[in-house]
Amino acid sequence: MSKRLFQLLLLTLILVLAACSTNQGSTDTKDTSSDKEEGSTTTTTEETTTSGGGELVFVTPSDAPTLDPHGVNDTASNNATTQIYERLVDYAADGSIVPLLATEFSALDETTWEFKLREGVKFHDGTDFNAEAVKVNIERITDPEFASPKAFILNTIEEVVIVDDYTVHLKTSSPFAPLPAHLAHNAGSIIAPSAIEEENNGGKTVDENPIGTGPFKLKNWNRGAEILLEKNNDYWGEPAKVDGVKIVVVPEQSTRVAMLETGEANVMLVGASDVARVEAMDSVEIDRVRGTRMDYVGFNVTKAPFDNVKVRQAIAMAINKDDVVNGILDGQGVAAVGPLAPTVVGNYQGLTPLEYDVEAAKALLAEAGYPDGFETTLYVNDGSQERADIAELTQAHLAQIGIDVKIEVIEWGAFLEQTAAGDHEMFILGWTTVTADADYGLYALFHSSQFGSPGNRSFYKNERVDELLDYARSESDQEKRNEAYKEISEILVEEVPMVYLQHPDFVHGMNGIEGLFVNFSGTPFFKDVTFK
Repeated sequence: MSKRLFQLLLLTLILVLAACSTNQGSTDTKDTSSDKEEGSTTTTTEETTTSGGGELVFVTPSDAPTLDPHGVNDTASNNATTQIYERLVDYAADGSIVPLLATEFSALDETTWEFKLREGVKFHDGTDFNAEAVKVNIERITDPEFASPKAFILNTIEEVVIVDDYTVHLKTSSPFAPLPAHLAHNAGSIIAPSAIEEENNGGKTVDENPIGTGPFKLKNWNRGAEILLEKNNDYWGEPAKVDGVKIVVVPEQSTRVAMLETGEANVMLVGASDVARVEAMDSVEIDRVRGTRMDYVGFNVTKAPFDNVKVRQAIAMAINKDDVVNGILDGQGVAAVGPLAPTVVGNYQGLTPLEYDVEAAKALLAEAGYPDGFETTLYVNDGSQERADIAELTQAHLAQIGIDVKIEVIEWGAFLEQTAAGDHEMFILGWTTVTADADYGLYALFHSSQFGSPGNRSFYKNERVDELLDYARSESDQEKRNEAYKEISEILVEEVPMVYLQHPDFVHGMNGIEGLFVNFSGTPFFKDVTFK
């Protein structure tokens, strides 16, 4: 009886395991090796099968403020809308610009670009993608009355000429070599004209009714909690391999990491302080991209005492960047000498940054009229353990020179609103040069026309910087542009509208999947993901 009972239990266990294997996808490992004589060849082959279908779970610290790609220029929104909408061109893995909704493009002269459009493409509502759709979208985002925070990315375009249904000419106000790279930015996303028309007629907004041509379309949005995307079965190219994507908002970083480890989540951007822990997980693989991001401590330079350059210099000299990079971030980044990462075209790394020197910082603060320091508030958004730790480190370092810092943790959407409105004194944020060109990395952050939501949350203004930024935008000679960006960077190091901290890598953790593509701006693309 005992023997029969054991056999019955063993059979049951085998059947259960077989059922689990069928439900979860399978992995076949074939070992073709055998004992060989010395000098002969041993071959071992491992083959992993993957399965389509299923729902991919991506965990993120913050909900998207909008699903309108011409709206807020933030990471959470761009991550979501990139799955729904497409652009005329896109970034390849090596950073080059490749056709997407366009089939080819070329410069006809210094101010005219021609784009041949892909035929047979449908928006999610079944309407046609064509030259008129391109014209409607570009005129929308560059319309001053619409006031898109992303307008600066494409506002060199002054006219869209429809040559025929599938050919457009984009005319710029002056020569602008990086235009294709700017069109590959999320701001170049093409929205269905039907959705724009409905919004203009007082119906649903694009934020409520996001209709693109992408591999996924919106199924449901529970604001503040999750965004559900479903596969676009009528996609013009090869359809997505998963049935859908669930973007889940989980503010606590430790919880996101735990979800990744258990397989409750399939993908997450891993905070620098957790990279080593995630790398040690047996079930998790790492995707690392050397990025174009710069993290910083910013000032509102319109508010005293931050309107005094000596105060800003003193703070920059009191913060030890090595403690940030090697301590908090566990070496997962490069200390910044200025505002541009080494991966950005037009960067200059020969800058002389303000050195860490507490005594010199105290002396500067005294010269500025604050020998006993002052009190201030530092804004930091929720959902990032690294930024919270940087805030505490900044608090401790500034205490050494008599500055009493109160840290205020704010929800992401409110954080963006308040810093755009200038309610802050100091804040911690990052800026990714999505186009990999210095224009994007400097213009939005430091041109006086870009105050607030477009990027200049420091409200910094310098006439020479404005002049050089405008010049570099209209100059086609890259060497001359580089010289302009070098001078700009030197001014910015001296005037310190922000403390340039570090340039991080983008590290994504993946559990049970493959086929994830992350571009150099850190944006994940889910179309080609499959489950192992």
